[in-house]
Amino acid sequence: MPLFQSERVAVIGGGCTGITSFWALQNSVHDVHLFEASADLGGRVKTLPFEHNGNQVDVNTESPTFNAEASPNLVSLLRYLGITTSQAQLCFGATEGTCNFQWCGSVLKSILLRPWALCSLETYRILSDIIWLRYLAVDVLSTKLGACKTKNVLQSLSAHDYLSGEGYSNNFRNKYLAPMLSMLWSTNAGKFLPQLPVRALVQCLCDHQLLKPRQVPPDWRCIKPGTSQLVHTMSQHFPASKVHLKSRVVEVIRHGKNQYGVLTSDGQEMFFNHIIFAVNGPETIKILGSHASLQEKDIIQGLGSTRNISVLHSDPLLMPEIDTPGPSCNYILASDDHHRFSQSIKDPTAHISSLSYIANSLESIPEYLFGPVYITLNPFTPPHPSHVQGVWEFADPEPSANTLVAQSRLPSIQNKRGLSYAFCWTGRGHLEDAVTAGLRLAIDHLGAKVPFEVQYHQDPLDAASSLPPRIGLKDNLVRTILRLISVYLLIFELVLVGLRALRNPASRRNSRRIEEEEKTETASGATETR
Repeated sequence: MPLFQSERVAVIGGGCTGITSFWALQNSVHDVHLFEASADLGGRVKTLPFEHNGNQVDVNTESPTFNAEASPNLVSLLRYLGITTSQAQLCFGATEGTCNFQWCGSVLKSILLRPWALCSLETYRILSDIIWLRYLAVDVLSTKLGACKTKNVLQSLSAHDYLSGEGYSNNFRNKYLAPMLSMLWSTNAGKFLPQLPVRALVQCLCDHQLLKPRQVPPDWRCIKPGTSQLVHTMSQHFPASKVHLKSRVVEVIRHGKNQYGVLTSDGQEMFFNHIIFAVNGPETIKILGSHASLQEKDIIQGLGSTRNISVLHSDPLLMPEIDTPGPSCNYILASDDHHRFSQSIKDPTAHISSLSYIANSLESIPEYLFGPVYITLNPFTPPHPSHVQGVWEFADPEPSANTLVAQSRLPSIQNKRGLSYAFCWTGRGHLEDAVTAGLRLAIDHLGAKVPFEVQYHQDPLDAASSLPPRIGLKDNLVRTILRLISVYLLIFELVLVGLRALRNPASRRNSRRIEEEEKTETASGATETR
């Protein structure tokens, strides 16, 4: 008798997570069905046709690059499926108006490639902040969390507030940290920093091995055929009778204990014992409706998500002029004029930026045949319609404190009443999180067997499992020097404040003396006139 009894399982959502769960359950004892609202599987991972001068090429909508050090499950899956990867560089850029910054895997290499950047004082401030972050940010993870009050403070302290409180510059945040996180997460990370808990940020940087001084650069890889190849290879042998495309699930109706009716948009109802929700929180609540318990509603409603618009285009006006060869991922900040205009119309957007990929370099699309090919996420200046060849919308998990706390509470409702929820955010990247979530539900909840070892990543807010990187004697010496510098700078600032305070009484006395002299001269003039 099998450990898990045979059940009819419905996987709702044909994105990367749902496909991974369905793939892992193919050789299990269960009768599994996959429901997808659109005409194709993949969700945000797909291809769109791009035409230029009679030539056509398929462009992947998701960046094919990832950090292999932070993506063990993705690496294992790609290796088993026979999908090849090639070595790539962690290279990204940031642009604000006419000011461009380009960063490679190491700061030193970035400077060697563009030594003229050292002519700007702004560059020195960013470089000092990078050093400060790499050596001192790990203290966030080593903070003792024995007291509940301290734990709540650290969880509620956002990355934005932490950076401001520690004296990091706005240029460092906007022109280095946010662009780098956007590259790692394949999304516009700048808008998340005001809500992202600082512990989650530092844990993410540690997972990507970006906080270890004098480290070997992360093993940055590129999926050669593109990300859509992952979806195609996993789904190519799916039985057509078990994959229901153009079948939006509108409601799940409970019929007794662990018996559910899945009602689709075409009016059909199919019955299942177990349901995997591989859609975002708001869609899950909508489908469950009144059948969700109070606890399920409370937790799932806390799993925040944000909508994104991506555009496939060839409009060069949206892409700033960058050095050649330049980064394939560029983070674009709105100009001051755009900020003032947004404030005048009361735009609620707190961080106005967009993220653009140069598909030519990411997917080896020859520019002499197809011209420039760009993918821009949330463009604040829309491309000219004549240059647009595709527009799509997708949802991203919103890594706010509320979302991550709700995620930590998910185990309390997982696999209860035959319901599983595939939500995962660890900061390791969209593909790794999606693959890990799909595999975990299939293995833990339904006993699936996969041909490789699956690693379960820690909760970003779990202090007990957060192990800061080991710091050697030399690194501790550098940390001590940096701390002494910060103390001296603080003393210097206090001295300046004191000098200003001493200067102010003299200034006020001089001002009063001048006013009295003016009054005296005015009175004398009036007397002479009389």
